[in-house]
Amino acid sequence: MANYFDSYTLDNLLDEMEAVYLNDKRPWILGYSGGKDSSATLQVTFKMLERLPKEKRNKPIYVVSSDTLIENPIILEYLKDNIDKINKSAKELDLPIVAQIVYPEVNNSFWANVIGRGYPTPKSIQYRWCTERLKIRPSNKFIKEKLEYEDVVVLLGVRKDESSARKARIEKREIEGYLLTPHETLRGKDKLAYVYTPIVDFTTADVWSVLYHNNNNLIDFGGDWGPSPATAWGTDAMELFEMYTKGSGDSGECPFIADESSAKSSCGNSRFGCWICTVVKEDKSLNGFIQSGHKELLPLLEFRTWLLGERDKPENRKKHKRNGAVVKRDGKIMFGPFTFEARQMILRKLLKTQLEMQKFYPDLELITLGELKAIDEIWDDEEDLTSTTLLNIYKEVTGKDLPWSEYKSPVFDSNTLDIISKKCAGYNINSDLFNKLIIDTNKYKHFSNNTKLKTAVSKILNQQWLHQDIIEKIEEESNKELENENK
Repeated sequence: MANYFDSYTLDNLLDEMEAVYLNDKRPWILGYSGGKDSSATLQVTFKMLERLPKEKRNKPIYVVSSDTLIENPIILEYLKDNIDKINKSAKELDLPIVAQIVYPEVNNSFWANVIGRGYPTPKSIQYRWCTERLKIRPSNKFIKEKLEYEDVVVLLGVRKDESSARKARIEKREIEGYLLTPHETLRGKDKLAYVYTPIVDFTTADVWSVLYHNNNNLIDFGGDWGPSPATAWGTDAMELFEMYTKGSGDSGECPFIADESSAKSSCGNSRFGCWICTVVKEDKSLNGFIQSGHKELLPLLEFRTWLLGERDKPENRKKHKRNGAVVKRDGKIMFGPFTFEARQMILRKLLKTQLEMQKFYPDLELITLGELKAIDEIWDDEEDLTSTTLLNIYKEVTGKDLPWSEYKSPVFDSNTLDIISKKCAGYNINSDLFNKLIIDTNKYKHFSNNTKLKTAVSKILNQQWLHQDIIEKIEEESNKELENENK
């Protein structure tokens, strides 16, 4: 493929960006993952602003990164360092750039859903519930907050050269003759988000050339590079290049994502992705870093391998969905969420892995206190009559109490809980079902209007899995009647 800059200079691109910047008052939101493509986009943005007289730098540029809370520790440290240096450099150069990191809500994080609610870890693109919750929602929330007041322009470091699928999607969205295209889903009440992709026609060689060379007439990639260069915000460009070469394969960054279609060919197959990603059979990124000398990441790989092994064991999964529905495929009942016991096992193993990782990264939290609090609340609300299961696991593994431990007490005393357990076993009553009935009864017992209690109990008792035997018998009789009619 011909180099984009064979007949085009960096000055031409900066002229184009300057025209877009000065054309209106719409602020820019630049999606930055820390990978090569978003870094190249940020690099040319810095250069464009530096060329402008101070009085023409008349609108803000927000650099937004997403931390899923399950990032590779090496990548996360690199990302945070870059965010700090972007802000410092922008202030020193008097540029209207502000960088920040957005996070998923703690009660909807990866571990809140897996350990809290029992969601099975994603194993396919069709059931990749994590992307929307961990990347799209936090990014969209930031953008929509800006859309409350005005239109915005979202800068994305996407390129047609990345893949044929990406090229097809980009070209489908392009409006011939326009540099900005309306975003398909992001909009405010009466405001719109527009997408601008300044490096859309870059080759991979162009990207590295922009990051490495400081001259305006860019030269071909692959020559004698000489001294290690710095990005416009002061980080070592070779450090980024080395991150790509340390892994195996040629996958790129997990980009800033603003809609699900943008994620279909990226998440789960990238150098800059989540360490616990189970969409792919082999995590080339994690393995690549370990093989290149980062042995401290071995506990993460071991945990991921262990979790994949435990994921589909029948004893670790319920036979119905969280709403009680039973799903059949080819006559076989499909697994539902993790059991409460399995979730406790995962939490215990994760905390032990965190202690191992903290020997090398003292401040690293594989699961944050905020997530633990959210999980504790989910367990209390759904099935933990003791209200202390999570607290006890944390104390057992870490030797420490959680900050809110002293404020919690069981719904019932230990003697009552023992009686409940024995009665469930004696009458062959599902303990999860009985616990949920008790929890909801306790939750609504002081309401003067008992409608909510009746509704909650009715919803629990009418779940499909409780009546599956009757449903199957009805289906069987219906099939026999249909067969007789066809004879």
